Amino acid sequence: MRSRKVLFYTIALMIPLALLLLAELLLRQTSLYQRYPLVVPVATMPGYVQANPALINRYVATPQQAPQVSPDTQYFLAEKTAGQQRIVFIGGSSAAGFPYGRWGAPAAMLQQRLKRLYPEQNIEVINLAMAAINSYTLLDISDEVIALTPDLVLVYAGHNEYLGIMGVGSAFAGQYSHGTKLLYLKLRKLALFQALQGLYASFSKPASFQADRTMMAQIARHTEIRQGTALFDAGIAQFDANMGLLLSKYQAAGIPVLLSTIASNEADQPPFVSAQPALVNPDKAQLQQALATQADVASWHFQLAGLYQQDGEANQALAHYQLAREHDLLRFRAPLAINTTLARLSSDFNLPLVDAEALLRRQSLDGIIGKQLMLEHLHPNQLGYFWLAEAFLPAVQQQLGLNQAESDAITPGQALADIPLTEVDLALAEFKVRQLTADYPFVASPQQVSFALSNNPYTELARARSNGLSWLEASQRLVTLYQQQGRISDAAKVAGLLADALPTESHLAFVAGQLYFDSQQLALASRYQRLAVALAPDNTDYRLMLARSYYYQQQLQQALEQVDKILARQPDHPVALRQQRQLQQQLTTGD
Repeated sequence: MRSRKVLFYTIALMIPLALLLLAELLLRQTSLYQRYPLVVPVATMPGYVQANPALINRYVATPQQAPQVSPDTQYFLAEKTAGQQRIVFIGGSSAAGFPYGRWGAPAAMLQQRLKRLYPEQNIEVINLAMAAINSYTLLDISDEVIALTPDLVLVYAGHNEYLGIMGVGSAFAGQYSHGTKLLYLKLRKLALFQALQGLYASFSKPASFQADRTMMAQIARHTEIRQGTALFDAGIAQFDANMGLLLSKYQAAGIPVLLSTIASNEADQPPFVSAQPALVNPDKAQLQQALATQADVASWHFQLAGLYQQDGEANQALAHYQLAREHDLLRFRAPLAINTTLARLSSDFNLPLVDAEALLRRQSLDGIIGKQLMLEHLHPNQLGYFWLAEAFLPAVQQQLGLNQAESDAITPGQALADIPLTEVDLALAEFKVRQLTADYPFVASPQQVSFALSNNPYTELARARSNGLSWLEASQRLVTLYQQQGRISDAAKVAGLLADALPTESHLAFVAGQLYFDSQQLALASRYQRLAVALAPDNTDYRLMLARSYYYQQQLQQALEQVDKILARQPDHPVALRQQRQLQQQLTTGD
């Protein structure tokens, strides 16, 4: 009898579980179920993948609620090739390169640096960063990043723990506990949960993301988070816990990670929200007296810092600029505790710590980070992004076993002149910053921003970009414009970026190689010509041009190998025969 009862209860329990499993399997066959994987196949490029443009939809009930953010488009092979070294860069909007996009990101700056330092090596830097995300997303995607088999993962993150997606003060899933949010990330992968979430959303009608407002204007649910409160401490605690889990995963997979300290604008960004308004024309004594009464007023610290800096007291100025940031109640900039946590995590996991903030500080007036390197509250300008990438470079070289002595061949000044940004990118970025700062929290109410007509062809290309012209089309026009103006080095740089962006197009690689040759940058010329030959091995012109580049670099044996391969296909090729005789003679005589 007892065994029958056990069987009865077991069957009674299994029936609903079986029905739930059946419902899950059936729902997975419908459009109600969306996985939103980290990477998706590129339809026109077999074997290649890109970051999923709809990735942000993982973290909202319906796509209509999702902010308009996505990782930048970058095509890369799903399976890493033999001999290739792969770096993955993750983080929020600063890691993504806002407002410049892919080519202004520290990942692109680093790729350009490595490309010039090691032109014969296949080192790939993949940028999977995205605006508005924080440590929850970095943890959520970690298994998928590991599946890409990177040789190194770089992390620049920490500003969005309060007001990013799932941040403790965010309007986007910020109201739940840390454990609840981790559970949500697991449940969100179930079709049943997605269906129930969609059903609830259809009845509750949650607010949709407003396309005519900035992300910053819509993301803050808690606009006042005081230092030392439970909400403030929760932001630090979630970052610490999530990053610890993330680092444990990478460590278990045998993938090294580089964490970096993060930086923000200290000197030229007044606090967004202060416990008290700024004083009118105060002197230092008045501010010191006021702060002695109430020490947590961000606006007073900011005013006092400015007076100290005017008087040349840089250390005192820095201390109060940092206190102004610490007591800014609207937490768009990370407090000092985030960098302290990053340093401790690096120590706990025995990782090198990249101190990007310290390097940016060394490049700043009085050692105080401001508008020299920052566009607004925390996004670097092109110079700031360059130095951010430079901060990572020595540790990357060490982790990948690269020859660091080669860095001396190209100084930072020379590298800065070669950053992968153009006048068009800079003009478009300036417009995007004006859009950002024309809305809350920079101004009380949104303001209209327009891109005025200009006689400058680069500005006009940027204006066309803002109106929908693709980066690809704009870059092709820019190459032509640079050539017409005799700026062959700049034309070569943009042509190289086009070839990097479309890695299966042999013609683009060939054009980049030709332009680099014409600008007498022979190492990069042969790099792109090798790519062209690899993509189209039967193209005689590609091999002839590669042989020419090798010849002018005095790499005669490599040049002869290319000529021999042409003659193996076309024994009577007159140019190849002439080059073969010349090369054989030089190799024999040593002339």
